[in-house]
Amino acid sequence: MNIKDVAKMAGVSISTISRVINNSAFVSPDVKQRVEKILEETGYRPNALAKELQKNKTNTIGVILPRIDLGTFAVIFDGISAVLNANGYNILLANTRDRFEEELRYLDLMHEKRVDGILYFATGMCEEHKRAISKLRMPVVIVGQPGDAVNCPAIFLDSFGASRAMVQYLVSLGHRRIGCLAVPDHDYNVGTQRREGYLAALADNGIDADPSLIVTGDFEFESGARGAQLLMEGNAAKGSGAPNGRPSAIFCITDRLAVAASGQLIRSGWKIPDDVSVACVDDPLLLRYCAPSVTTMSFDYTDMGIRAGNMIIDYIEKISSLRGGQEAGTRAVQQNGPLQVALPFTMKIRESTGCTVARSGGKQ
Repeated sequence: MNIKDVAKMAGVSISTISRVINNSAFVSPDVKQRVEKILEETGYRPNALAKELQKNKTNTIGVILPRIDLGTFAVIFDGISAVLNANGYNILLANTRDRFEEELRYLDLMHEKRVDGILYFATGMCEEHKRAISKLRMPVVIVGQPGDAVNCPAIFLDSFGASRAMVQYLVSLGHRRIGCLAVPDHDYNVGTQRREGYLAALADNGIDADPSLIVTGDFEFESGARGAQLLMEGNAAKGSGAPNGRPSAIFCITDRLAVAASGQLIRSGWKIPDDVSVACVDDPLLLRYCAPSVTTMSFDYTDMGIRAGNMIIDYIEKISSLRGGQEAGTRAVQQNGPLQVALPFTMKIRESTGCTVARSGGKQ
């Protein structure tokens, strides 16, 4: 899509399109409204004027992160930057602070900056995300969530499989009352898929899910501490099967929740794993040096970043090799079906898990 195409669709001259975009001279209200509607529908952006008739390549890749302070994203970004730098690309980095409106704003900004491609770390995919991505005129690779809903290549964690396998491991140790520290479902891969993996493992073993054993908070350390306390001593501990109905194991959706939960349990006088086992998904270096070290499912985040970097470069090059301009190339690639890569996991068995035994009630 270029300014000539917009002018043709609107039935006006190129100079008229330019005047509407820059608001530099009078244009009749009906023409202005017609042009603005076409600009909105096509996603055409003002700064396309600068290099309208020449092949526009900025050698820049946009990377949109939800939280720059989390170690997992830092490791992934390290892998991405190694690949992009080695291939001569600059990086335009955006940190959305996990805010929906910031994600949409940065997607729009990347479009206006005319980056060659975008690596978008998505936490969810609502209708507004889909509309924003559909208007982009450059390759987009989704990181962290499946991309089939927006017809984009994607690389994400096998969160369902990892959670299911971890809870299955806890069951194999004899645990039947397994608590879950969860996060909201707006993050599909982490919030929804990991919770569903937990529930699937219980169902696989004929264990009825007990809603009182699922505590949903957020991604912060404080949430893990509160959740562990609630599971062991609060309303969630009411029930039967184990002393006071408490869980004999706690499965944490993320590593941060596991670290905080372990600390809270120890401060409250519980012994890990003698009184309660703790396990999670994700494996930052910190988990190896906790006391006790934490059993988890590990993903190779550096490899994930390297793969993501190669995916966006391959996508850009494939489009560039096709005739008919960037837009036509994008459509041709997507018609063949976007590549979806689920990153495998590895179990790391450490000191925080053990076999369940008959207990008199736990802490002394």
